[in-house]
Amino acid sequence: MELTRRQIFTMKNRKNLEKKVHKFWEETKNTDLVVEYIVAIILRNALIVSDFSLPCPEIVRELLFQAQPNDTLRKFCPFFKDYVEEHEWLSIIKRLFKNETKYYKATKKMRLYEGYLKDRGHAVITDQYDSYTLTSIFEDANGKKHTWNLRDADPSNNLEETKRILRVLTTLTIFHKGDVRQFVKFMDCDFKGTTTIYSTKQPKEQSQEQSAQKLTTETTKATVENSMLEGFDLSMLTKEELIVLIKEIFEEVEPASEEKESSAQIPENSEKLPPDMILGRKTEMDSRIVPAASVKAEKEAQEDMAPLLSPTLAAEAVIDEKLEKPPKNGKSTTRTGGKKLTKGEKKIIKNFKPSKWRN
Repeated sequence: MELTRRQIFTMKNRKNLEKKVHKFWEETKNTDLVVEYIVAIILRNALIVSDFSLPCPEIVRELLFQAQPNDTLRKFCPFFKDYVEEHEWLSIIKRLFKNETKYYKATKKMRLYEGYLKDRGHAVITDQYDSYTLTSIFEDANGKKHTWNLRDADPSNNLEETKRILRVLTTLTIFHKGDVRQFVKFMDCDFKGTTTIYSTKQPKEQSQEQSAQKLTTETTKATVENSMLEGFDLSMLTKEELIVLIKEIFEEVEPASEEKESSAQIPENSEKLPPDMILGRKTEMDSRIVPAASVKAEKEAQEDMAPLLSPTLAAEAVIDEKLEKPPKNGKSTTRTGGKKLTKGEKKIIKNFKPSKWRN
């Protein structure tokens, strides 16, 4: 499977990229494509910061020494000169061109371009950025413009050096969009530096750091305050200063005390009294039955406590006293249900003689 432009110019792992080239070479032995793949990687190395220098050395040596010579290999062979020794290069020239004269004549333009890839890195870097992107504009075979972005661009290349290197890209024929060849003519380029202003990870890390700093600050503040109060002579303060100090203490303690009281639970074995029950009064029925001797003492105690009780409680005590007081003649003056007797009913009860009914 042929390599794409994206793979050649964007794969970050050099070894993985070289493996793809090796695999393609072993499967196809396509000299034309493999030669241009390797030249494209060499060109990429001249434009970026990462190291992709002298890629696929085993394949290059096999191409120079063993592959069948063709126009593509002869055209781009100057880019492979650094792969071999000087004496080896002379033998390669004779193998590909028969003699040096033909070699210099056929490779005049490519030798100039090969020098562009080496004669670079003379820019003066004034602004530092996290990364750089090279944006270039080319025309395709139909004269239509297309844009190409290259990340990890090398800021040490100045404008003229970058333009010369990009023109080398126009000599490659392996990049197409559909059936239309791309990078036919270089038009313009733009070099931009980018700096990370924010990311999705920073807020979380920053909040954790701020929390840790806040905790450390509060602990330090409390320690300092304790150390300042320890051994401090309050008698040295004036009356006004003491009042201010006490108010500040109460302002800090009061919220904590209210929170503690609101969260406190009532013991399970405690008796919960109704809101309208007199303080101290028992709720069990047995507690309402008291000896006759203690009735008088309870009345006297209620009379003594009446001024101290609230109007509502005092009124309740008087009502209870009236209800519990028995009638003087020992006869009830009320019906069952609590209604008063009429005068006629009272008269009948008064004239009632049980002995008459017994006989």
